[in-house]
Amino acid sequence: MTSEGGPREAKRPRRSLSARKTDSKPSCSIVAYFNNAPPAKLACPICSSMVPRYDLNQHLDEGCAGPRGLPQGAGQAQAQGDTAPGKLWPAGARDAVRGSARPRTSPYFTHGEGLACSEQDELRSPHVRVVSLGSLSSKLSRRCAGARGCAPRSPPSARSAGGDHHPETRAEPLESSQKENVCPVGERTDAEGAKVPRKECGPSAPAPAPLSPCREESGPAGVGALTDLHLHERAPGSPAHDPAAGGSIQNLPRQGDRGDRGVENQGAGGEPGEAGYTPPPPYYLQSFLVVLRAVLGNADDMLLFDEHEKATVTRFLDLSASGQKLYVRLFQRKLSWIKKSKLEYEEIAADLTPVIEELCHAGFLQTESELQELSEVLELLSSPELKTLAKTFHLANPNGQKQQLVDAFLKLGRQRSVCTWGQGQPAVSTVILNRAKGLAGPCLRVCKGPRAVFSRILLLFSLADSAEDEEAACGGQGQLSTVLLVNLGRLEFPSYTVNRKTQVFQDREDLIRYTAAVHTLSDISTAMANGNWEEARELSQVAKREWNELKNHPSLRRHEELPLFLRCFTVGWVYTRILSRTVEILQRLHLYEEAVQELESLLSQKIYCPDSRGRWWDRLALNLHQHLKRLEPAIKCIAEGLADPEVRTGHRLALHQRAVRLRESASCKRFRHLLRGLPEVTVEEVKHVTITGRLCPQRGMGKSVFVLETGAAASPTTVLCSVEKLALEHYRRSGFDQGIHGEGSTFSTLCGLLLWDVIFMDGIPDVFRNAYQACPLDLCTDSFFASRRLALEARLQMIHSASAESLRAQVAATWRAQEGRAAALVSWDRFASLQEAQDLVSCLGGPLLSGVCRRLATDFRHCRGGLPDLVVWNSQSHLFKLVEVKGPNDRLSPKQMIWLDELQRLGADVEVCHVVAVGAKGQGLS
Repeated sequence: MTSEGGPREAKRPRRSLSARKTDSKPSCSIVAYFNNAPPAKLACPICSSMVPRYDLNQHLDEGCAGPRGLPQGAGQAQAQGDTAPGKLWPAGARDAVRGSARPRTSPYFTHGEGLACSEQDELRSPHVRVVSLGSLSSKLSRRCAGARGCAPRSPPSARSAGGDHHPETRAEPLESSQKENVCPVGERTDAEGAKVPRKECGPSAPAPAPLSPCREESGPAGVGALTDLHLHERAPGSPAHDPAAGGSIQNLPRQGDRGDRGVENQGAGGEPGEAGYTPPPPYYLQSFLVVLRAVLGNADDMLLFDEHEKATVTRFLDLSASGQKLYVRLFQRKLSWIKKSKLEYEEIAADLTPVIEELCHAGFLQTESELQELSEVLELLSSPELKTLAKTFHLANPNGQKQQLVDAFLKLGRQRSVCTWGQGQPAVSTVILNRAKGLAGPCLRVCKGPRAVFSRILLLFSLADSAEDEEAACGGQGQLSTVLLVNLGRLEFPSYTVNRKTQVFQDREDLIRYTAAVHTLSDISTAMANGNWEEARELSQVAKREWNELKNHPSLRRHEELPLFLRCFTVGWVYTRILSRTVEILQRLHLYEEAVQELESLLSQKIYCPDSRGRWWDRLALNLHQHLKRLEPAIKCIAEGLADPEVRTGHRLALHQRAVRLRESASCKRFRHLLRGLPEVTVEEVKHVTITGRLCPQRGMGKSVFVLETGAAASPTTVLCSVEKLALEHYRRSGFDQGIHGEGSTFSTLCGLLLWDVIFMDGIPDVFRNAYQACPLDLCTDSFFASRRLALEARLQMIHSASAESLRAQVAATWRAQEGRAAALVSWDRFASLQEAQDLVSCLGGPLLSGVCRRLATDFRHCRGGLPDLVVWNSQSHLFKLVEVKGPNDRLSPKQMIWLDELQRLGADVEVCHVVAVGAKGQGLS
């Protein structure tokens, strides 16, 4: 290949850099196979069309066709749905959906496609006050009058299998999301407002919260106020709410004026294309309002905010439509200063200056006049701007990297100058700050006070999610995305009853302490993920001091009385997790003495994180035995760990195996008397087989990649595959024509399908606390089986004695009724089809499935891992085999040993398949 700078190359005509169809010569550089450049286009999560990666937000706001290919005006509105009217809804947001291209219903009333919440309707009063909304009310009345028998309707999956619990109460959704216009029982109104006899036409009352197909049994005071929230609209001519009157959220629903100065005209001009028509509020604002309303509509949650914080929410609701949109956009970004010139939201306004001024005046934004931290303004500058500033101050290396320049400026700012000795002379850091602000230009940042209020609201909304998912740095993007997907019909949760009986947080200060601890845990986890172990250690030490000051607080005594599945939402639980992370940080820094002290401190208490005690005992024994060479304390640690009832399955076996190694060690002869009385933990040996495969040459410590030849013998195809894929091919050639590499998800999915209605059963308080849960809160605790013992025992017995056809029918019934709904145990893509799932359960049989389901239901927290990698079976003979695959330099873990032993006891054919790697020239599969 001729070098680009050669004289002959300059004389040749330029060649196009684009790939041509006639080009058959492959690239000679192996770098081309590992090019990780980001794609130029991304798939839209709503309409699946490919759009430029940097224009995705603009596409979502302006050009998205919606989930069914509708034009923007209709598709977006249909996808978003109408947020049910109430005290937190801008009035225009309720009217905006009139321009939809097809009937839409509120996410509080429907779920998926046309699913009315019949269970919620049964809980509501049968009488609803009819509110006149002018021409819209007339249109709705005419549509209701012309609707042919409003028969119940449910999604296709539910209709096909009769999955709804009360099909007789399912009602046909109305032609609009204005569900507050449904007629009271026994009467309705015509176009002129006259009462006419009622025909069965729709649910009796709207639902009070975004509960999808869920039912709600709230605590003492929550439901009544929230139901009233739907049934009151401001009468024409009534005075608007005065923000100066205290800003109480309690007064908002009856005033009905939220957003009168904001989204008041959106959608008020009739149909799309008509004069005066304005598109509905965007998806992110709709989702934000859903969260506000779900939290502040609950009486217990309202007590966790003082009047000043409620006034903050009121000020937000009093913003203009553009102000609300811009604030939500900025709220979802990382909390940092932003250059005003970098803000471009064409869907909000071509010129954002008036909107920014409104937000600043309302106390939601800070301007550059409040930017006084040198480190913050330096981070705000780009690399070219920093280099320009470095040349101004004559730094030693003005062309260095950005972080180097920032560190140099911070060091320079800490120095004292002779110019600062006199009176009134600015410090060096002040001079740098002013110059840097001049280069940065106008900038802004979301105020921390209001942002903290909304962050706590989001935290309460997503309390049922793992605290590990709390995205403190991005303003709750995960929670808002969940609401968006639900509103779009892309995500659906199971049907269950929301039954809140216990108040988790005692008061506002309790919630604030919990929120601070969660954010600290998030910061430490981020530092660990980035490999900043020293930074993570500093953060953990600060958190430890905070916890030592807080651990004797009187409010923590009440936390001990909470059930275990609610105790994880306490500040003590979060700080205990932080201390557990501290152990990992100290071990990474080889500070084993300090790590042992932390582990002993964690094991000295039994209130928080009892499910981690097995891991703590195992790690303490390892540090004492291997790193500190303290044999006697290590043996005592093993004995105490084996006596701890919270040490389960894999950790228990690991402690026993360590005791066996110590017993056989020559250096432990004088301590063998301490090992004699330890309880025995035994597992039966299973069958082992060995196969070989050609290993693909690779570098690094990644997973082994093998070369596999498939296809006909005349024209074989060479593919690169994992060790599990290689084993699947081996068993296919051995007569097992069907196989799945699913590890634990294969059995957990079957367990979820067979136990679905027991998992989501009613009558157990506090396990379902909002409408966006994929599992009950107690799933990973011992109370899951204890609180459902009778129902689980009956179901497990039925599974044990069921025939193959009965098992197939049970799986089919749940699959057709619940397919696609988000459930923690079920992976809907694990099986290629319902037929494949049915074939597998008929092969496995009732006794094996009953035993696996019992073990998972009894201790899901410790038994969800370790199941075999592969399930292979023959569709004709119904023979099956459960296989754990081990590649080169891999061995069985204690959890895998226990599961293989348990499955073998249940009558399954299990084996361990070891794959031995050979060179590229060696033989293939044998």
